[in-house]
Amino acid sequence: MKTLKKRAEFLAVSKGGRVGRRAFVVQGLKRDGGEEPRIGYTVTKKTGNAVVRSRIKRRLRAAIAALDRQDVPRSADFVLVARHNALTLPFPKLIADLKSGLPQVLDARTPRGPKRPRPTGYDATSRRKQG
Repeated sequence: MKTLKKRAEFLAVSKGGRVGRRAFVVQGLKRDGGEEPRIGYTVTKKTGNAVVRSRIKRRLRAAIAALDRQDVPRSADFVLVARHNALTLPFPKLIADLKSGLPQVLDARTPRGPKRPRPTGYDATSRRKQG
């Protein structure tokens, strides 16, 4: 399976749907055409040092490789934002979370998260940094 490499690709996927799981957050965006799905991996520094982050990425790549082709929707881009639990969650549960999360993130009925209303009279251009 192809991977996302450029920052612009990651930013485009972040505008799509989002679903939280125990070990990661799945972000997804449909693409036009019947192309092979692409997956990107994000592990922030707050999850651990370089060794821990690399182990988490290896586990996520192995879990994606263990999925059947029909479990991953075609013509879509996905980003897995890892949590620290990705290191300790049993591997079968990691695969089960991927199987349920990948199709769900592309579903239009899935809520992306709570929408907080802006305060009345809010104007983004009027806010300036003081100091």
